[in-house]
Amino acid sequence: MASGKHEIICPCCETKLLVDIKTGEVLWQEKKAKTFGSMSDMVKDLDAQRKEKTSLFKKQSEIQKDRKRILDEKFKEARKHVDKTDTRPLRDFDLD
Repeated sequence: MASGKHEIICPCCETKLLVDIKTGEVLWQEKKAKTFGSMSDMVKDLDAQRKEKTSLFKKQSEIQKDRKRILDEKFKEARKHVDKTDTRPLRDFDLD
């Protein structure tokens, strides 16, 4: 490395950067080569992701069903406590 220049490795993509210290300008970059797994590994990963998404969907579906049941029970309970009288509230001009 020459003076006034600093080599930095990006923590997320592992790209090597050569940065000028005075200006902060990137002078050079070298991206890390991506390695690809075998096709069977990719298919296994996709199957695992599909299973995970399916189980998450089923879990959320059960939560929604349970939520609907709870809300229905709360609504029925609230209807029991509703005042059954049919009188309307007094308005200001009804008092005249």
